[in-house]
Amino acid sequence: MNDTIIVIPARIGSTRLPRKPLLKINGREMILHVWDSAQNTKAEKVVVATDSQEIAEVLYKEGAEVIITSPSHQSGTDRIYEALNIVDKEKSYEYIINLQGDLPNITSDVINLGIDNIRNTDADILTYCREIDNPIDVGNPNIVKIATHKEKNDELNALYFSRAPIPYGADTYLEHIGIYVYKRDALDRFVSMDQSTLETTEKLEQLRALGGSMKINLILVDDKIISIDTIDDVERLSNISDN
Repeated sequence: MNDTIIVIPARIGSTRLPRKPLLKINGREMILHVWDSAQNTKAEKVVVATDSQEIAEVLYKEGAEVIITSPSHQSGTDRIYEALNIVDKEKSYEYIINLQGDLPNITSDVINLGIDNIRNTDADILTYCREIDNPIDVGNPNIVKIATHKEKNDELNALYFSRAPIPYGADTYLEHIGIYVYKRDALDRFVSMDQSTLETTEKLEQLRALGGSMKINLILVDDKIISIDTIDDVERLSNISDN
């Protein structure tokens, strides 16, 4: 398909886990695991957007296309937008995937679900979720939970994202997986909006979109996809790999 581009944001200065894109998972830098999976999808083009020459050098050795972006971006989506405007000045790509660079066990099949589903939805943005199967994870603020509403066509609409356990007293909780599939005009609109109070309070950029009345629908998957934000997450990933 020649209308989809994947842009992977990779920031060197994470406060919770500095230099995390270069963290080695099974002997290979985490950003390379993500890039490998992106390369095997239906997307026509894959680009990494980073503020770090060191990250770029690791990727260049693998033949990756890299755009060095400003270090001042407030969110991954703002970072990918700068890169997108450099590599796609003609706006030829209709769909843009913001694939977080800290998902080392993401698969190309999971990414392809977003590429397929964005064409058949009235949502502005698609993102991913899974049911939380470990009760300890419900109270973990590094694992983002989602309040949802099922629409008449069975699509799952996101009402709110939080680091707190929501909805209160739920039988099952949904964990957010940090992949965003944007329609082009939706991405343009998102980056034109100011950061919202909720976004800065929860430190969740998707709340900017919801605050601006944008529609986010969810793709529910079974895969246990780990976002590496802390050293504890590396252990969670290792436990999955061992099972």
